[in-house]
Formats: sequence, structure tokens, C-alpha cells
Amino acid sequence: MFTTPQRNTVIRLASAQALSMTTMNVNIINTALVGVLLAPMAWLATLPLSLQFVTSMMTTLPASLLMARFGRRPVLICGVLISSSATFTLGMAVLQKNFLMFCIGGMMLGVALGIASYYRYAAADELPNQLRPKAISYVLAGGLFAALIGPEISRRTVELVPEAIYAGCFFTAATVQLLSLFVLAGLKIKRPERSASGGRPIGVFLRMPVYIVGVLCCAVGYALMSYLMTATPLQVVNVAKLGNSANATIIQWHVVAMFLPSFFTGSLIGRFGAFRILWSGVAFYLASIFLAVTAAGFWPYWLALVAAGLGWNFLFVGGTSLVARVAEPEERGRVQGFADLMTMTTVAVASLSAGAIHSQLGWEALSLAALGPLLLVCTGLLWLGVMRSRDKPRAA
Repeated sequence: MFTTPQRNTVIRLASAQALSMTTMNVNIINTALVGVLLAPMAWLATLPLSLQFVTSMMTTLPASLLMARFGRRPVLICGVLISSSATFTLGMAVLQKNFLMFCIGGMMLGVALGIASYYRYAAADELPNQLRPKAISYVLAGGLFAALIGPEISRRTVELVPEAIYAGCFFTAATVQLLSLFVLAGLKIKRPERSASGGRPIGVFLRMPVYIVGVLCCAVGYALMSYLMTATPLQVVNVAKLGNSANATIIQWHVVAMFLPSFFTGSLIGRFGAFRILWSGVAFYLASIFLAVTAAGFWPYWLALVAAGLGWNFLFVGGTSLVARVAEPEERGRVQGFADLMTMTTVAVASLSAGAIHSQLGWEALSLAALGPLLLVCTGLLWLGVMRSRDKPRAA
């Protein structure tokens, strides 16, 4: 069980995660739709989202190294300030109908999201291995709050600013994000002590099957979620003509499916092992792809996105637990930073591909293309299974 200080840290980080994901949720629901209105060409509609993931990718490793040097709290607080400024910029870009400014705001938000991705790792600091999956899972469960609040913000503020549809969503998100400053002010995580060597080089970890597969599951699990969720508003609103309210509901329940299992994913990992949970994530994604290909109304889209949310949770939490277990405190900066760099690189490619594939080839082709990365995860898990079976006789 967690001690009182450990529980306090997890609660603070879960709250900050909830507020960060609320901003992300509002952003996902509205950014592609704003892109359609402002972009000079249709295939550039998801460019602001893609730029977010690119800058998030570029931020992950430097942010991790800064946390290793200065501690978690100051860097996380800087991320909150950047996030609030970014969403305000997005709102101003809508007011001025300026696509370039909208892209700049998206890039700023990407920096903030790159920093916020370390809430889950921060929760695992100073904990024994058996408690880390639970701490990671509980922090990610904070996203359930975002699933409930984010779509409501989008619904109720979409026309808040007269003659500037969607601007009110971003201004509201900018205000909500500032609440994280009060949450993070009392965060207490020790800065890791550094030895003369600084720990093992990254090359050592790149030869560990458990680390490679953990990074692969995080990267593909997150990328497939982003890929499908980025294209869903374009399909549901612009092609299927189901409306903004239906789109918000689908995204809302998708995010619920992403984070609700986090209340017990850590316990499931403790009971059944990360390996089986990762295979379950693959199964949910296969179901999501099948449902997406055959979708012809509200409920099929809803079911497809719910299945994708469950697939994300099992792959991302399971993969993160593998990454978190391999490094000593002084090694976490580069080990976790490299893992998130690979994750956000994959997410950026997936997000940009989603807009291009959807506009040129359509929803069915976009859905079927997701099978390729999923096959890569299956290959990695089979390889890890073989390596584990080889190691058992040696251990005996």
C-alpha cells in the first residue's frame, strides 16, 4: 500500500493529469474542425495537430533531462504556463482567422504536452517495483475527469464568442489549465542523486528486449489512438454528417474508455503480468479496426472509438510499466526521455498521416492501414515471449 506522502504525490499528479487531458480533449475535439475552416488546402486540416505532436516529440528528451537536473516540479509548472498560453493563442488565432497563428499555438501546446507526459513517470519515482504500475495507472486515471469535462466545455462554449465559432473552447481551456499551478505547488519529489558515471549508457537499454518492447507498445499504442481520434471528427462531422454534438459524445466516451480502466489496470498487471495485458490491448485494437471499417452510423463509430480507448490503455500502461522498471533513478532522464521521444515521433507521423489518408483515400482505407503497426506490436510481443522462455531455464 502507498504511504501518506506517496498517496499525496499520486493524487496531485492525477489531478494535474486530469487538467492537462481536459485541455488535450478540448483540443482534439475542435482543432481539426478549425483546421478545415482556416487551412488553405483541405489536406492541411490536421497540420496544427501534427505540429503539436512534432514539438511534443522534440520536447520529451530535453524535458526529461531538465527534470533530472532541476527536479520534476519546476519543469512541470513551466509546462502548465506554456499550456495556458498556447490555448489562449489558439483562441486568438480563431478570432483573427489566422491559420499560421493557429499552427504556432499548436506547436506551443505540443511543448506543454511533451512536459505533461512525465506526470505518469513522476508518480513511479521512489516507489518499489510492485507499486509502480498502480501509481502510473492511477495518474492516468485522472484523464477520466477530462473525459467528462472536456466535451462539456466544447459543447457549451463552442459559440461563446460571437462570430468566432470554437474560439470560446480554447479560451476556457486556457483558464482551466491554470488550476494546475495550485495542484503542483505542493508536489514533493526528490531530485535524483547523480554518480560520477551518471549510470549506464542508453545503448545498454537498447539491447534489453523488455525495454524495446515497452517502448514499442507505448509508441504504437499511443500513435494508433491519435491516428483514429484525429480523423474521427473529420469523418463524423464532415462525411457522415452526424453533427458536432455526436462527435463530442463519441470522443467523450473514447476518452472514458482510455482512462476508466486505469483504476484497475495496475492491479491487473500485478495479478496477470504486463505481457498478458499487452496482448489484451492488441485484441481491443483489432476489434476497433473491424468496427471502424464497417461503421455506418453513430453507434458503430462509438463502439470503434471505445475499443480504441481500451486498446490504448492496455498498451500504454503496460508499455510504461516495462519502461519504468529498467532504469535506476539517475538513468531515468535519458531512458524515459528516449522512450517518450520514440513515442511522440510515432504519434506525430500518425497524426499527419491521418489527415492525408482520410482526405485522399477515405475512412475505410485509413482504418485498414492501422493493421500494419499493430502487426509490428504482435511481432515484438512474440519476440519478448521467446526471450522470456529462454531466460527461465537459466534462472532455474
